[in-house]
Amino acid sequence: MKVALFAVLYPIRSGLANYCHNLLPKLKELAEIDIFIDDYDPDDEAITSQFEVMNYLRFEERLASEKYDAIIYELGNDLHYKFMYHYIFNFPGIVVLHDFNLHPSRASMLRASADEETYRRELEDCVGPRGSEIARLVCAGEQFNPLLNVFPMNEKVLRSSRAAIVHNPYVKRLVQEVAPRTPAYLVNMGLPEPGRTLKRAESRRRLNLPASKFIVLNQGFVGPHRKPEVVLDGFARFVKKHPKSMLVFTGDPDPRVDLACMIRTRALTEAVRLENYVQDDVFHTYIAAADVVLNLRTNAIRETSATMLTAMLLGRPVIATRLAHNCYLPPSVCLFVEHSPAEANDLAARLESLWSNPKQGEAIGKAARAYVRSNHSLAQSARGYKAAIDAVVAQPEERTREPRTLRERLPWLAEEKASVLDEICAPEHHKQVGEVLREAMSDLGLIE
Repeated sequence: MKVALFAVLYPIRSGLANYCHNLLPKLKELAEIDIFIDDYDPDDEAITSQFEVMNYLRFEERLASEKYDAIIYELGNDLHYKFMYHYIFNFPGIVVLHDFNLHPSRASMLRASADEETYRRELEDCVGPRGSEIARLVCAGEQFNPLLNVFPMNEKVLRSSRAAIVHNPYVKRLVQEVAPRTPAYLVNMGLPEPGRTLKRAESRRRLNLPASKFIVLNQGFVGPHRKPEVVLDGFARFVKKHPKSMLVFTGDPDPRVDLACMIRTRALTEAVRLENYVQDDVFHTYIAAADVVLNLRTNAIRETSATMLTAMLLGRPVIATRLAHNCYLPPSVCLFVEHSPAEANDLAARLESLWSNPKQGEAIGKAARAYVRSNHSLAQSARGYKAAIDAVVAQPEERTREPRTLRERLPWLAEEKASVLDEICAPEHHKQVGEVLREAMSDLGLIE
């Protein structure tokens, strides 16, 4: 079986580059794979030595000489995936939907190219005639950015695809609801077994971290959806009672997040350490050095967190926001905080619990490691991909898709709209902005 796979590879700083680095060698045992990437030189010898890696512009030329049984698109919500969209729409394949919501990056791609007309048409393909008005509102200014989270702008991608692979049951249900004619396959994200795990004391020595402090780690890219304000507010409450504590951020900050300013205004400069992007070995060392790992998020993207699963695999207790797409996790493998205005208080309470009872953290970490080993191996993930490919190859390629109404395509909208309206009506966003958006959404028929 021969597969064409569109992906991002190192040196691109993306979680999916790491995902592909780990999964592709295992998938190669089950299928012959050609890899197509954007216009850069890949820097991943483990991949380039085993696969033929080509510029995406060679794909159509390659089709003249190669017969691919399937095409796979490893798609994320980032500008790095811009090159894939033409092929997704014109060469139907299996889209691996790492992020359910594609609207923020897709809007940025098209608007950065001054292509607002294509943006409007594509939104209409997703949600019908009202897409034009939604596009106008988004383009009108920053105050309408909440609409990017209400409308995921993934329907054209899903309807153009022969199948979708997703990583958690909640997203599978959403895909089935918004694109019922596109088969959705649940394939758990695979993680490599770690090598020799460093002891906490040795990890701290290597990273020049204090041996005696209670260390809280916040992993990965620091975007607004990672709730940096809640992280800092919760830690600020905790550190007042336990001054021998430290919060460490590892990951590049989003340009919209002035993390240094947030830290200064909370008088946390001495208690917080900032690290930008770190390589895998250093990333794992930070996890080994930590007493607890944080994974707070909004419900905007609905992604499965590889960083969270990695921390669990390395046996660290994780505190995560309880969201629909991670509620499938057993209660014994992590601690949850509620997605609510009291989240910072909940976070401080969970930190207090782990500080006062180290054995609780050890038990959670042990259960987490066992769970990830049993459910998220690379071999299991590769077999899941192979099963999805086999099912797609066996089905007829031509399928018709009937248009459906906005409410039929977005049945999950009701659970989103209340939280979105509450958020944008907050005092810091000004009452007027909330009233304007409420009126606009009413005109669209989304609220009564």
